[in-house]
Amino acid sequence: MKRLSSNSTRVFCVLMDSLVDSYLKIENKPYMPLSMEFIGTAQLKPYGLAMLYSLCHYYKQNGDLMQDPEMCFAVVDNRERSNDYTAVYVVPYMYQQANLGIYQESIQIEDSCFFSSFDERQQAEHAAFADTWLDNIEQQGFLLGLQERTPDSTL
Repeated sequence: MKRLSSNSTRVFCVLMDSLVDSYLKIENKPYMPLSMEFIGTAQLKPYGLAMLYSLCHYYKQNGDLMQDPEMCFAVVDNRERSNDYTAVYVVPYMYQQANLGIYQESIQIEDSCFFSSFDERQQAEHAAFADTWLDNIEQQGFLLGLQERTPDSTL
């Protein structure tokens, strides 16, 4: 499985570490709001128990929230120090673009508890898109005000 680049992993971890009660919403005009949410767990062999997160830009259309886009990620976090991002394994497994009717799962989750199979090509495409998207999120200022943890801070 293709994991995120080192910079994208760092950006993802800064967002993930900023969750409050399993949720984060960042308003950053003129861009669409960015939301991150903890959505569950699943076994990601051979890496271990993965925490599952949704990351989404959205807008309202006729009263409905439209994902533009939404991606879901599996995260195995083996950090001993909070800023050791090399110990975090982040894998995208779902992509959704509501206004185009696109919904893609590149990794299948069986019985809501373990990853059973994956489409290698599509999952690599999801990882490439996520790398670009997370770079854009950082460049557009969504991390401003969020604190990157220092080497001696705890998880």
